[in-house]
Amino acid sequence: MKSTIVIAWLFLSLLAGCFGARSQNVELHGVTFETARVQDNGFVIGRIGADTIVAGRPCRQGWIHLHPNGTLAGFFAAQDITLARFTIPAGTWVSQDDQGVVVVCAFPRDVEIQGHLCRGGIGGSEGVRTAFYRDGALKEFYSRKPGRIDGIPCKSNLLKAGITLYEDGRLQSAIVAEDFVHEGREYRKGDLLQLTPEGHPVNR
Repeated sequence: MKSTIVIAWLFLSLLAGCFGARSQNVELHGVTFETARVQDNGFVIGRIGADTIVAGRPCRQGWIHLHPNGTLAGFFAAQDITLARFTIPAGTWVSQDDQGVVVVCAFPRDVEIQGHLCRGGIGGSEGVRTAFYRDGALKEFYSRKPGRIDGIPCKSNLLKAGITLYEDGRLQSAIVAEDFVHEGREYRKGDLLQLTPEGHPVNR
């Protein structure tokens, strides 16, 4: 019995070490949290009690994440956020790098970005992810319907692969939506097609 208690205590101690102790009504990096946990690496996961502007971003009441340097890492957008190359709709879960650059969005609904309809839906931080390059160019997205990019019939699959683009907008990879021949190479519907920046098949 004692050994079981000791093992349980060690397990809980390990969890506390991994995830950090939880604090109530604390201010961290200039943000007031109702509750917050600081991980061993300094990453903060906490809950704010009201919509709050953090580092210029409108954060919805609820959970937000901070990088160890205090930069906002993840949050729900309390209102639309207009960036240079696209607009993030309210209700989106936004992920940023440690420099505060938006790198991933999980949209609450389908959103057109740079001419492509990017799939959204319920799910928050675990929702369908749309990724961006640091300059805001679309990097990877999922579509509900097949379409053509650079003349190639493309589709995505949540369990297999999204559609990825190069920074200039050219197709990098996608699932082939129908039987297709590209530069003499045959692709069957469902194959993963990968292209070089010049548009040639990889490993042809």
